[in-house]
Amino acid sequence: GKKLGYTFNHRNLHNISLGQGQEVVAEQALDLAAKEGHWVILQNIHLVAKWLGCLEKKLEQLSEGSHQDFRVFVSAEPAPCPESHIIPQGILENSIKITSEAPTGMHANLHKALDNFSQDTLEMCSQEKEFRSILFALCYFHAVVAERRKFGPQGWNRPYPFSTGDLTISVNVLYNYLEASSKVPYDDLRYLVGEIMYGGHITDDWDRRLCRTYLEEFIKPEMMEGELCLAPGFPLPGNMDYNGYHQYIDDALPPESPYLYGLHPNAEIGFLTQRSERLLRTLLELQPRDCSTGQGALGSQEEMVQALLEEMLEKLTDEFNMAELLAKVEERTPYAVVALQECERMNALTAEIRRSLAELELGLK
Repeated sequence: GKKLGYTFNHRNLHNISLGQGQEVVAEQALDLAAKEGHWVILQNIHLVAKWLGCLEKKLEQLSEGSHQDFRVFVSAEPAPCPESHIIPQGILENSIKITSEAPTGMHANLHKALDNFSQDTLEMCSQEKEFRSILFALCYFHAVVAERRKFGPQGWNRPYPFSTGDLTISVNVLYNYLEASSKVPYDDLRYLVGEIMYGGHITDDWDRRLCRTYLEEFIKPEMMEGELCLAPGFPLPGNMDYNGYHQYIDDALPPESPYLYGLHPNAEIGFLTQRSERLLRTLLELQPRDCSTGQGALGSQEEMVQALLEEMLEKLTDEFNMAELLAKVEERTPYAVVALQECERMNALTAEIRRSLAELELGLK
């Protein structure tokens, strides 16, 4: 609020998580906020598809005459396919849109996981060495389970919604355990992270076993002795500061490969094939559609449209000069009046045809 030059307290910030009948509360909050200049945050609007039409109308009504400090923020999860897009076009056109794209590759995922913490986080535990080592191992574990989804069924039998919240809560649990005990409770930590924090998302027994196996490899007593490799050629780093860990990732992490996930290189074949097909399909869709080739073929779709456009413009007649027509009319009989009215309508139609064709030509250019 301070950075935006607008200070607010809990009474003029309305944070509403939609779903379970919260639509009425949201409408009341919008009315109050528009009057008083408050901010409204509507979370997860993808959960209330039937209400989005009402929201669009409500925002349109409040766009005029509202307090100048009135703001509305909405959030939604991405749709799985284009057919599932449900957010009304009016909301999309009249808003500033910000998207948060998930990082791709182990390098970006590991940096992203570490970005959830800071130097203060690394210094908050009395058992500093143990805390930092296990925190880095948890970041690597989170990057692995999140990015493993790209391998399809070879990664996970089902796609799971692992999030940064799972990681930060796991680190909080780690901190509490280390503060309460002088010894590192490896078994307890593995159980809490693998069966509850991350395991709470997992519904398949084999996936649960996989998650448990990762933690057995990443969190064990050998990590304190400098003998643990998170991946071939990537040892667990020692006691470093926050920027040092980021630098270590840049310097020491091997190039992207299935080895970083403990997988065989063949696991990448399906993923790379699917990505190549998607890329080539997108390129083909971007290509202009060619018409049938042969004698007298006009070429691409754009060239055909341009040729038709020029032909229509040549055939388009000039507009009637209404002043001259009115001067020629000696007596305004019903027939003459109808003729003059039709001339005016024809002028409007001709002007619209000329305007739209000119706009189409600009679009082609």
